[in-house]
Formats: sequence, C-alpha cells, structure tokens
Amino acid sequence: MRLVKLLLAVLLSIILILLDTRFSYLDNFKRFTLTLLSPIYIIVDFPSQVIGWVNDKGADNENLISENDYLKGQLIELKARLQTYNNLALENQKISALLDSSYEIPNHNVLLARVKSISQSRLSNKIVIDKGSNDGLALSQLVVASSGVVGQVMQVTPLFATVRLISDPTQFMPVKNSRNGIRGITKGIASNEKGMIVEYVPLDSDVKVGDLYLTSGIGNSYPSGYLLGRVTSIDNSLDPSFLSITLQPSQNMDQLEMVLIIIGKND
Repeated sequence: MRLVKLLLAVLLSIILILLDTRFSYLDNFKRFTLTLLSPIYIIVDFPSQVIGWVNDKGADNENLISENDYLKGQLIELKARLQTYNNLALENQKISALLDSSYEIPNHNVLLARVKSISQSRLSNKIVIDKGSNDGLALSQLVVASSGVVGQVMQVTPLFATVRLISDPTQFMPVKNSRNGIRGITKGIASNEKGMIVEYVPLDSDVKVGDLYLTSGIGNSYPSGYLLGRVTSIDNSLDPSFLSITLQPSQNMDQLEMVLIIIGKND
C-alpha cells in the first residue's frame, strides 16, 4: 500500500512538472508560494548578510588603517626632509654672512673651514678646524668669523689645524683703537669669562668704554682693521704707567660653526 502511494505521488509530480514546463500552469502557485515564504528567506539570510557587512567593514577599516599608517610615514619623511632643507638654508645664510665679512681683506685669499671641536677653560681656549697644510694652512695665519677675529693657527697637520682663540691667556695680538688709532697689545684673561685685556696703553690715553679695538696689522702677519672686541672697563689704578683695559670679544666663540682663514695675499 505504501509503495502504491509513493508511486502515485511520483507519477503526480512528474505530470505536474510536465504540465508546468509546457503550459506554465503553476506560475501563479509558485509566485504565491515565493511571496508567502519570502519573510522566511529574509530571516534565514539575515545572519549571512550581517556577516558579509561586517567582513566588508573590517576590510575597509584595515585599508583605512593601512592608508593612515602610510600617510603618517610620508608625513614624517616630509618633515625630516623639510628639516634638512631648513638646516641647509640656515647653513647657507651663515656661509654667506661669513664670506661677506671678508670685505675688509680685498687683497688676500681666504679659505672656509668647519669647526670640528671647541675647547675652552681658564688656561686654554682653542678650536680644531677641518683644513690643514694640504689646503694651504700655515702657522700664525689669522682666523676670523662673521663678527670678528677668532684667533691664530697654532698647530697644523695635513688634514686639520688647531687655532688658539683670542681669549686664550697665551694669545697676544697687536691692536689699535678704531676711534683714535691708539695702539696696544691684547691677550686673553685666565678666567671663565673669556675676555681680553689691552696692555701697554699709556695712562693718559683717550680710551672710553664702548670703544672698538681692531687688528693693527703690525708685523704684517695678517691684515689690519679686523674687529676683536669692545671696551667694557678701564682701570688706571693698577699700573703707574699704563691703563688696564678689558675687552669683550666681538665674536661669540661658543657658537662657532665655520670660520675663514686668511692664507695669503692674492698674486
């Protein structure tokens, strides 16, 4: 009996399929069935839709994070490049200012050098520069910067040179007062103030606080007219014959980066 029912059901199904295929008798029934079951389809399909949406959003977030990291890296790189460009521009300005300071030595050759180290104490003030005898440096050559005299070359190797600063207590230099030409000899003061004194200026000389002292050029070892410093104090009680004059160097030695060496006269 069950077999008969099953055969009848199969036969009926085949007949319905053939009729639907040929005459579309069941279209209305199928549309009705689909309409009736569509809410169920929506409910059943909803979890997969949610999972797909989450996956898409996750992929979008990963892309955004990756893009954000890339842009941050680009920004850091651009800032680093900008800093390099700014440093180069600042260095070019310093070089230009330094070269402009050479107007007072029209008949002399100058050489630009970079300061490698600075050593300053009560008893010794010197710098090391990156030029040496291979570049034409020699002992006693004058070294200047944009604001005035730095010192003299005291030691030379093929690649480097040591410069004794004007504030060194063993550095002596003939100078003159820019206002009236009164001459003297400067030397550094053995103190942490990095100053200088002018010696052998007669007691009755016309010297005032604020006067400027320049290289005098006596001895022909370097040009005259380069600024050393400004008078900060005058004492006439320390020596019965000479004034005691204190100078503040015009060039800040703590901030030296580049200097000019006067290496000789033009041919």
